[in-house]
Parts: sequence; C-alpha cells; structure tokens
Amino acid sequence: MTYTGGDIRRLGDKIVESNGTLNENDLQLLQEYRKSFTHPLSETFNALTQIKNRVDRQGIIAFRLKRIKTIINKVLRNPDMHLNRMGDIAGIRIIVKTETQLNKIRDSIISNFEISGKIRDYNENPKPIEYKGVHIYVKDPKEGKRIEVQLRTIEAHNWATLVEITDLLYDTRLKELGYKNNLELGEFHALISREIDLSTSQAEHIYSVLDKYNYITKLSEVFRNNNNEVKKQWIKVKPRSRYFLIESSSNSIPKLEGFTDYNKAEEEYFKRYKKNQDALIVLTAIHKPSFEQISIAYANYILSYHNFMNDIEAIIKELAIEALEINNKSRFRKIFRTYEELQANAIFQIFTSAEEIFVNQSNNDKLILSSNRKISTRKQKALRKEIESELKKKGKSHREFMKDIFEIQGNKSIFNLRNRKFLRKHSRRVKKRLKALTVEFTTN
Repeated sequence: MTYTGGDIRRLGDKIVESNGTLNENDLQLLQEYRKSFTHPLSETFNALTQIKNRVDRQGIIAFRLKRIKTIINKVLRNPDMHLNRMGDIAGIRIIVKTETQLNKIRDSIISNFEISGKIRDYNENPKPIEYKGVHIYVKDPKEGKRIEVQLRTIEAHNWATLVEITDLLYDTRLKELGYKNNLELGEFHALISREIDLSTSQAEHIYSVLDKYNYITKLSEVFRNNNNEVKKQWIKVKPRSRYFLIESSSNSIPKLEGFTDYNKAEEEYFKRYKKNQDALIVLTAIHKPSFEQISIAYANYILSYHNFMNDIEAIIKELAIEALEINNKSRFRKIFRTYEELQANAIFQIFTSAEEIFVNQSNNDKLILSSNRKISTRKQKALRKEIESELKKKGKSHREFMKDIFEIQGNKSIFNLRNRKFLRKHSRRVKKRLKALTVEFTTN
C-alpha cells in the first residue's frame, strides 16, 4: 500500500470526525503506517542496545510500536495534532538500576544520535502525578523517522507500571488523563513515588486507599492466579523467540506468545485487534529475553508480580506501630491483617521466583514445585537452598517486627496474645512448607 504524508494527516482527521471508528481501508492504512516504523525502530534498537550494554549489561531494553487503540485515543485527546507528526509511534525503553547509569546513557544518546525536539527530563521536573524518567526523541538517519526513547530507573519503572495496573484493575485512566482523573488514586501514586519520608497524614492516605479499594487483596489474587499459568506459557515459548505478543485483561489469565519472525507477530497482532478493538494487546521485542525481564518490563501486562508488594511493607509496619502507640486496638488489628496478607504474598513469591518452576498443590496438601524442563540434581539443591535462605530472611524480618510490637505493649496488653498466636501460626506455616517441599519434574 502506498500513501503520502497528506494521506496520513487526512486519516488523523477521519479519526476525529468518526470519533475513532474507522472502516476497513482506513484501519489498514493506519496499520501500514505503524509498520513503516519497523525497520528504523529495529536499527535504532540495535544501536541503543550496544550503548546500554556499555553502561549496564543487566539493564533491560525493549521496543514496541504504539498500539492502534492508543494512537486513536491520543488523536482524539489532541484533535489539533496531525497524525503524521505524532512522535511516539515507535518507542524504545531502557531500564537501569541507577540514575547515574541513566545519565550516562542519556549523554551517549545525545552524542551519537540526531535529536528531534526537546528532551523531556521528568527526573528534574516530575509530572504532577510524580512520573519520573527521561524522554528523548531521536531521528533515524536513513528514513528520518522520529523514535521516542524512554530512560527509566528500575524504581521509576516499577512505579509507572503500577499506575497502569491500577488503570486496568480499577478502570481508571491515570496514565492517559493524569492525576485529576481520580484524585484519590492519583494522590496515592504520587505519594508512593516520593523519595522523602512521608508525614503521618500522607501515610494515612496511602493506607486509606489500600483499605477502600481492597488493593493488596486484589493484587495478591491477580498475581497468584496468573503466576503459574503465564510461566507455563513462557516455558513453551521457542528458545529463539525475540518478539512477544501479550494480551492482558482484568478478569482472565494473560496470554503470552513468542515469535521468531516480526512480520508474523504483527500479522497476529492486527488479527487480534480487528477481532476485539478494546483488547489490551502489546507486541514487544526484548534483548536477550527472560521471564524475569519480561515480567518487569511489562508488569502491567503479565500481572504476576510487582515489587510494590515488598515496598509497601515498611509503611504498613509504621502505621501498625503508630496504632499501638495510641492504643487504637481495632485500627491495629485492621492494619495487621494487611501485614499478614503481605507476608502470605511474599512467601508465595519466594516459592515462585525461579524461572524454571511453577507451584502445584498435591492431593496430600504438600507443596510441589514442578517444571516441564529437566533440571539437574545440583540445580534442584540450589533452588531449595535459595528458597530456604529467602524464607529465613523473611522470618527474621517478621520476628524483629514482632519484637518491636512486644516492646511497645509490654506483657499485659491484649495485643500480645493475638501477636503470639499469629507468630506461632506463621512459624508453623513456614516450617510446614519447608518440610513438605518436594520437587517434581515433568517433560513434554
């Protein structure tokens, strides 16, 4: 299909006039325009991979073409913007550990690429909802295509994907429409992004949102339901797959499929989009992909794990201690139940952290770790040792928290009885799981 810049600009006008409803020919034109970015995107991705590796070989780099639905929505939000001038149809994201590494990569990009437009540094000037990162627009030297490069630290990336998880599970549009789309949840995300200590009222707002939206329970249920099933799909992915189609939903298991050929992956993406234009589907490429990398890079699609569940624990502990100090028994118990749920989720994550294994439950209620790849005896021992080590760390952290509670309340508080019961119950559960741990290996 041949087209001109004027054709694409008129296509943008049609999107506005039809309120986003396109006929078959116009939809095909939009898809062809998306695909025209494929080659320059791939070339830029390869060059940036080398830059990234010189700074942080463990960092994550991925690319994607903007989803059709997202392009349409952006045109509708900005009707005066010409479609052929949209600068982020092709995008590359680099995720590194530290801001120092991020700055080195930024400087290298500026030195080695033609920069198109203004560099947006949201680390220096975060958005109102506290989004952080650096966005640089580079121009492909051969075709002149504009490509957006997003640089994030892992901490900032985790926060950004949590916003998108909230959008999916609670049907909000914080990412698209910003803070004011839901002031309560917007403030919640802004607060957990901050690197300074929170005031009592700010910590209280975080907890009130967790409580009102049943946030921890909902995330825990989604993650537990998805973890094993998505991991099983990953194990079936061909070893040489580089492109991944991920279809996510708030009420069903995400679908993950790997491809070795990008054009075939795009065909499948377009086919699924036409079948359900509201489906949340992304096609991405990741350098040297692993289940851990794809789970981090696309946590909002995989929906099997998020570091927020660990990060929030410190705030929950502080609020529980404060409730004890003012002798508010009902509040303490309520917060403590949230803490218990976090512990259960942490234990589950410890058992499922290895890429090769997934958790099954046997008839005799023993915990079984399964794999459909052969794992050596040495690897089995290493997995057991790693699990036991992480459980010991978690147990130590829990005992220290209990000690703080007992020191505040002394020996005559009703809280002690409850806490001792929980501690015994928790310890028995950990010991039982360790004692019952067996590893079963199956092959297809």
